[in-house]
Amino acid sequence: MSALEREIIEKFQRLEPAVKQCVLKTLTLDAHSTFDYDRWWATVDALQTKIRAQLGAQGTVRALALLDELREEES
Repeated sequence: MSALEREIIEKFQRLEPAVKQCVLKTLTLDAHSTFDYDRWWATVDALQTKIRAQLGAQGTVRALALLDELREEES
């Protein structure tokens, strides 16, 4: 068992019973959730396609141009 694991267990044992239940529920949900890599990659592909359509085949965006645009939107 790692030092981190021991520390987590020690801190968990100090919690009030109601808080322990909440933590356990959160951990159980997290442990059972799965990351859908295929769906994520499809979203990335769709976004890239949309950006390429807006910029054209040879279009690029400079990082400074993006920062300038963000600054304009914030002001």
